[in-house]
Amino acid sequence: MMRTVTSWNFPIFSRLAESGTPFVLHVGGAPLQSRKAWSNTGRAAVRDWMGGGENVRTKDAAVMHQSPETFISMLLLDGVFERHPNLRGAAVELGAGWVPEMLRRLDWVSGIYGRVDESVRFKRSPSEQLTEQMAFTPFPHENVANLIDQSNADLYLFSSDYPHVEGGRNPIGKFEKSLQKNTKAVKDKFYSENFLRIWSSTRVV
Repeated sequence: MMRTVTSWNFPIFSRLAESGTPFVLHVGGAPLQSRKAWSNTGRAAVRDWMGGGENVRTKDAAVMHQSPETFISMLLLDGVFERHPNLRGAAVELGAGWVPEMLRRLDWVSGIYGRVDESVRFKRSPSEQLTEQMAFTPFPHENVANLIDQSNADLYLFSSDYPHVEGGRNPIGKFEKSLQKNTKAVKDKFYSENFLRIWSSTRVV
């Protein structure tokens, strides 16, 4: 007889929460490249940003956040973050331009469908849960200040991808340019404090 696994009732989430161990979603956790059928168009093969075809290619870059966004959304809607308020997680090297809209969407899904679906009636709104329990690393070419304006400063982490070349030649310079009008407190959150919040169990005093 086939057994059905009840969604997200696995003990791993409670163990991660109890131990203060964050989970991490990283590029390549889902298939790195989109299905070959999407490039069966008669046009020239799409390239990665260095001109080859082995890494993240043009069409991959447009959609590679979708699987992680789905995973996070399902965790949220199934009440995992609500049941485990000490659970922490981060989405790394997947960009962050999709994050403000995900928060807005989850809030309205909870608000509208919660009228008839008790499973998505939360004490904290979805955006509050993810702001307190998740963090995301923007790409250097993304405007972090704009993302903060659309959501809040607690959501984003600095990353450089060093020593890989994908991080660009001057990621700090690019982030500084987009954050030049923000306060030192906002910059501190981006460069260090949000990381220390997610990885609190590793903080050295």
